[in-house]
Amino acid sequence: MNEHETDRLLGIRTAGIQDWGVRSIHDNRYEATPYEGLDALLDEYRPGKTSSVVDFGCGKGRTAFYINHRTGASVTGVEMDGQLYLDSLENRDLYMIKKKNRLKGSVTFIRCRAEEYRVKSLDDVFYFFNPFSVSLFAKVVSNILKSVEERPRTVDLILYYPTLDYLSHLENHSPFLHQEDVPVPGLAEKNPNERFSIWRFESFT
Repeated sequence: MNEHETDRLLGIRTAGIQDWGVRSIHDNRYEATPYEGLDALLDEYRPGKTSSVVDFGCGKGRTAFYINHRTGASVTGVEMDGQLYLDSLENRDLYMIKKKNRLKGSVTFIRCRAEEYRVKSLDDVFYFFNPFSVSLFAKVVSNILKSVEERPRTVDLILYYPTLDYLSHLENHSPFLHQEDVPVPGLAEKNPNERFSIWRFESFT
């Protein structure tokens, strides 16, 4: 199925690219993760049904809805743009109608800047599709680590189409360890950046 067909299956509207024009140098354009990529990821890496996933720069909510649809995990989408946030709420209403009484976990959206998101004690999987500059990424990672200090647990970071500056920060300035790369079949052969890079930090009491 193409992205429009999968949107229809879920009852949502997330296709397309949205460029901001003149905005903060820290924020990147909206572009949803392709469904074929999410399929490749979730075939190899499945959040547990008790996992709490956070999608930073969630846009219209595609990744949040699809992870919930495939795994039953609870997902929180964090989005700073007002229009995209409203789009995600509209999609949530449509998704709930489509799911009727079969919704497992929860899908929620919060409007705030990523570095201002208060990491919850149950949040354990964090998703990034290059939503902002590496300086903001560093602040978000720092907030995640502070939360882990307060409540020790294993946390995973998932980077789609990972940039060298994100990878360098994790490699050289964080305790996260690289676990694996998940290539997107049919795309990674032409472009090695078409992959998911998964990083883990295990904190024990």
